[in-house]
Amino acid sequence: MSEENSRRRNASKKKKKRHYNILYLILISILLAAVIAAGAVGGYVLAVIRSSPPLNPDNFLTQSQSSIVYAPDPKNPQSFVQVANLHGGHNRLWVSINKIPDNLKNAFIAVEDARFYKHHGVDFIRIAGALIADIRTGDFSQGGSTITQQLIKNTMLSPEKTLKRKIQEAYLAYQLENVFSKDQILEAYLNTIYLSGPGVNAYGVEAASLVYFGKHVDQLDLAESAVIAGITKNPSKYSPYASKENAKERQELVLNLMLDQGYISQDEYEKAINEELVYKSATWVNDYSHAYFVDQVINDVVEALQQKYNYSREDAENKVYNGGLKIYSTMDIKIQEDVEKSFENNELFPQNKQDENGNLQPQGAMIIIDYHTGEIKGIVGGRGHEGKRLLNRATQSKRQPGSSIKPLTVYTPAIDNGFTTRSPIDDTPFVVHQKGGDWQVHNYENDYWGRISLREAIQYSRNIPAAKLVMSLGVDTSVNYAQKFGLDIDPEDKYPAPMALGGLTHGVSPLQMAAAYGALANGGVYIEPHTYSKVVDRDGNVLLDNNPDKHVVVSKQVSYIMTSLMRSVVSGGTGTGAQIPNMPVAGKTGTTSNYKDAWFVGFTPYYSAAVWMGYDQNEVLKGPNGRYVTGGSYPARLWKDVMAKVHEGLPSKEFDTPSGLTWVDVCRDSGELPTDLCAMDPRGSRVVNDVFIQGTEPKEYCTLHQVANVDVVSGKLATEYCPPENVQTKVFMNIPDRDPSLNTRDKAYILPVEYCDIHGPETQWPWPGQSGTPGSGENQPDNGQPGNGLENPESSPPNDNTGQGESNNNSAGALNQLRNFLDNNKRNKDKN
Repeated sequence: MSEENSRRRNASKKKKKRHYNILYLILISILLAAVIAAGAVGGYVLAVIRSSPPLNPDNFLTQSQSSIVYAPDPKNPQSFVQVANLHGGHNRLWVSINKIPDNLKNAFIAVEDARFYKHHGVDFIRIAGALIADIRTGDFSQGGSTITQQLIKNTMLSPEKTLKRKIQEAYLAYQLENVFSKDQILEAYLNTIYLSGPGVNAYGVEAASLVYFGKHVDQLDLAESAVIAGITKNPSKYSPYASKENAKERQELVLNLMLDQGYISQDEYEKAINEELVYKSATWVNDYSHAYFVDQVINDVVEALQQKYNYSREDAENKVYNGGLKIYSTMDIKIQEDVEKSFENNELFPQNKQDENGNLQPQGAMIIIDYHTGEIKGIVGGRGHEGKRLLNRATQSKRQPGSSIKPLTVYTPAIDNGFTTRSPIDDTPFVVHQKGGDWQVHNYENDYWGRISLREAIQYSRNIPAAKLVMSLGVDTSVNYAQKFGLDIDPEDKYPAPMALGGLTHGVSPLQMAAAYGALANGGVYIEPHTYSKVVDRDGNVLLDNNPDKHVVVSKQVSYIMTSLMRSVVSGGTGTGAQIPNMPVAGKTGTTSNYKDAWFVGFTPYYSAAVWMGYDQNEVLKGPNGRYVTGGSYPARLWKDVMAKVHEGLPSKEFDTPSGLTWVDVCRDSGELPTDLCAMDPRGSRVVNDVFIQGTEPKEYCTLHQVANVDVVSGKLATEYCPPENVQTKVFMNIPDRDPSLNTRDKAYILPVEYCDIHGPETQWPWPGQSGTPGSGENQPDNGQPGNGLENPESSPPNDNTGQGESNNNSAGALNQLRNFLDNNKRNKDKN
């Protein structure tokens, strides 16, 4: 029995021992598994941490930032206003923590991270609370991320919700708190947070403030601050532009949290809750006006960055759109608006129709420059367009300038090389023998005026005198001046026709023309036109400081003469349509021979400006009445409409007059000092007063005007056989090289070269009351020179004081000629 009990006890002991061994093994296994699991988890966590991206604290303060384009404030030219906000994918305008209102900072802390100032990057208490809440709800929607963790997520990690990202987020947040102060972290967060909504792009509180309330962040009040802080939870739901009701609900939650956490008082809470919210966006934040000007600024800055820093085009554009630059443009907002307003007036254009692409035609472009500085003040590169980065016809398109090129390639070179305002030119048929064939030069009206002065040639835009001047100067001279004026001249344009009449292969832009004319207005000094004055980076360093190229094209005296000549164009020539009230205007029209381009380019004592009109498809320009459009019609009227508004309120003043000039009375036809005969021209006195560069004024007296007896029946020089009652003494122009068969406007005033052939001894002899024999000279009309009916005045001029002429050894013939002329005039009057 006892043995049996002993066996049973031993068996029971063995059984218990086995159970203990199994339990021990199980416990050991569990412990071992826990150790292995902990090791695995630790290894995984360590591996995740090791794979975290390196922390670069500088990256948090140098994120992509929008650039701002400024323009001088119209109300205070010493300060600037924002006109455009340039951004890529992220519209972010960085502001320092000192400019962010306490209410806005506290609003974000209250709703996003109440223990922000108490944790070190990771808030374990908040994580535990969020975990419990997630277990209770079962949806794991509660977030435990701190502001520091959100900053890490937004700038360094992907937005996906994974264990790996959460581990890296916590690790990097802890590291960041060791490097940055709380204020630095809060500044980076508030400038990074996504706050966009439907139709808007806003990263950071400054962009959001401008997008939702149209004001800078430092101007936000409590109620507005709570709205912006409330957007963060879900921008697509709580943005005011998504739902004002949801935005209001979220605002009230933020205000409640601020009240509970002691950031605001009950009175402040009540006032903010009851405030009526007004939502509006600053126009320049997500979009901008004055697109033609701003787009040109962008292009110019990008090109300058490429040139100065050797950037690629892509890198330069990225710098402009994401570099946080401050770009100070030269735009005059009022002038820009004046040009835009005129381009919206369809009555200032000859036609208003859409092409196959829906674009309004004909097109136009205009640019205005302050030629004293080279600063561009206004640009419109087309009409009827909306959008950005469009074709800018004012700066990017080149068209043939027609006669508007003449002041640059013809008349300025002429004045600078010895010609004067009154240099005589024969407007008569002219053929240029050149490579590729002869060029028969024609005037616009296909007629000939005969003897005209250089002033009249430019005033009425005569083509033949321009061509003759180019041939006299030499084509290379014209090309040289064109290039000094900033025009691009192709090798195939180095011929008389392009230089004289503007038929350039690739043409010129309105920008080039306005700048070139500006050089004439600016005392002969060309200043490179520019759209910005300087560019500053996000740290305040000057990246680009625009110091435009300046060079002298001609002297002040030459530029003044050219200004005087072009004032004649506007006061009484082809450009009268460009006159503006109480302000002198100098300019030149331009019309291509095929009527596909029409220009007016001119300047005042304040600005130079160029207007171009034409079709994008190079069609012929015609007005509503079917007549061809010239530069003196619609372009001149558009120029006037804009510039009249631009000059409103500006004091009227004259162009500066340099020293070294003199004003002299001259004969309009010969360009020489006048004689009494010049004043007795049948067309009226030909004596005019004009300006000359000292030393170039005429020294000799006019020999062009001469008197002769003509038979009024034949219209030819009178002979001894012409009846006295048919003979009249007249003043003529003696132009020996003129072909008498030419049908010029001044033909009736040219001295005949043939003698009367209808009166002779067989038909007219004897005359009543006459004696003597034919050919004896007795009782013949006194021609001053028997037998030829013509006598040239002597070289000695009449006295300037008396105007009657003063005798010397060689002057008897001229005195007799004048005396006979006056006597005959008196006899004719007595007969009548």
